[in-house]
Amino acid sequence: MPDGAARSGKTAAGEAWGEVLFEHRRLGAWLRVAAVDPRTGEEAVATGPAEAPAMVERLAAAKLARRLRRD
Repeated sequence: MPDGAARSGKTAAGEAWGEVLFEHRRLGAWLRVAAVDPRTGEEAVATGPAEAPAMVERLAAAKLARRLRRD
């Protein structure tokens, strides 16, 4: 997925998260994914194996959803 791509959907728990912007940055064998809520500017970052970008995206989105629920 290209950097800055926007996506909407649901978390693994089935919660709707609305629009989320994802930034992918590969660091050797690792992938750093930042998930950003465009409405609030809140950001959550997850790092994982570069071979599993969807998993790292889901983790970043779940962290962002938790952060948004907390606020």
